[in-house]
Amino acid sequence: MNKKPWYKKWWVWLIIIFVVGVFGSNMQDDEAKPVTAEAKKTSSTSTTDKKEAVKEEPKELAITEIGTGIQTKNFKVSVESLTKPKSDNMFVNPEEGNEFVSVGLLIENISEKDYTISSMIMFDAYQDGFSINEDITGHALKGSEKTMDGALAAGKKIRGTLVYQVPKDWKELEVNVDLTKLSFSNDGEVKIVLPNK
Repeated sequence: MNKKPWYKKWWVWLIIIFVVGVFGSNMQDDEAKPVTAEAKKTSSTSTTDKKEAVKEEPKELAITEIGTGIQTKNFKVSVESLTKPKSDNMFVNPEEGNEFVSVGLLIENISEKDYTISSMIMFDAYQDGFSINEDITGHALKGSEKTMDGALAAGKKIRGTLVYQVPKDWKELEVNVDLTKLSFSNDGEVKIVLPNK
């Protein structure tokens, strides 16, 4: 007499169908379960944590007064002066209706790494919301000779000026110092906003 293999017996298949039915039912119950107060609390907590994480992002740093500065992770940036240098050079004069404006800056490297400052890469300027470029010829004027370019070793400082040519009736000069281009870190951007006085 040949015996049937165990997997061909009717009661084996009955057990398999029962087990699959039980697991399938439990999975549907889990999906259909209402969110409990505890689950809601956990969910809202994680959402709050995300909001708090967003709040921890670096804020925009602004200098609005001469003689003040801001410290970031790796640098101290200070505005030392805002002058309107007059030309004593017959070859260096602003266009008619314009004037030169010189912003004196001091940047200190408080990190342990050496960096290089570049006025062409790090600084963007706006006069009353309009993009402007630094006026290189303006550095020939007395008091504005030193540019914001050069080596900045760990623990050292660099002092220089940014010179712009703007209409005489300008209202606000904004200079953005992008420190991320210098340090490749989260130092962010320092915004300098100075009114015409």
